[in-house]
Amino acid sequence: MTSRMLSNGHEARLERDAHGLSLVIDGIMQSHIGDPEAPPQHASARWVLAAALEALAGGGSTALHLGGGAVTLPRLLQHALPRLRQRVVELEPALVELVLEAAPLPPGIELIVGDGRAVLERVDEPVALVTTDVFGGGRVPAAFTSVEFYRAASAALQPGGMLVANSVDGPPLHFVRQQLATVRAAFAHVGLLATGSTLAGARFSNVILLASDAPLPMESIRERLRGKRPPVAALDWRRLERFVADTAPAIVTDATAVGSPALVRAAYLDPAGGVASLPPSLTEPIDD
Repeated sequence: MTSRMLSNGHEARLERDAHGLSLVIDGIMQSHIGDPEAPPQHASARWVLAAALEALAGGGSTALHLGGGAVTLPRLLQHALPRLRQRVVELEPALVELVLEAAPLPPGIELIVGDGRAVLERVDEPVALVTTDVFGGGRVPAAFTSVEFYRAASAALQPGGMLVANSVDGPPLHFVRQQLATVRAAFAHVGLLATGSTLAGARFSNVILLASDAPLPMESIRERLRGKRPPVAALDWRRLERFVADTAPAIVTDATAVGSPALVRAAYLDPAGGVASLPPSLTEPIDD
């Protein structure tokens, strides 16, 4: 086991297990480095990987990742696509030191210390893929939730490039609706990956936001994830538009951003005591 004390007072450890190395911060497993031929340990990592591979399927060769962790996704992408040039931005110097010492990176990946949004806003050469996996205390910081942030991501992407953002939400799903509306204000095409139980308001969990100036390859992403557990819903804007309109959320700006809700681990039921169900906006037929 190798560890470092982070600037927030929490301990970060890389612990060896039967499948590789786990990054544990404040006693919670954050990410995992394992066999690059095997599916990632976390379901949300599998979803992000599927979307990222599709984003790069057309020949894109550059990626910018905001939020470092154990650099799990870039390692997997580099293994699958050795031609890639990737930059990973991590705010916490001690975490960068820990990862580079205990789990050196393959050629093609650069890990730097910096503020992810500041780096995003200074991109000189647009990239094919931008991913965000930025959390503080289990919450997405406010600076990574605003329309100004998403417009900076759009400007950093090549034509046809994709943003893949790891977010979180739970009942009553106001945050994810607000985020979808905000992303849509910056991108022509928006999609989402999440479990049905999350969208039904039955649990607090990861939600992956997808965005591009070109149509999203949702069917190809679904195919990559078909048969995987837990099952994931891959929804495009035609399905999401009414779901967002259910609460008519305001667009988030830098002036109004507050970050994602605090983690809630308890399961949820509807007020009548029955099992939560998907809102009609996600189940009713869509008019052609």
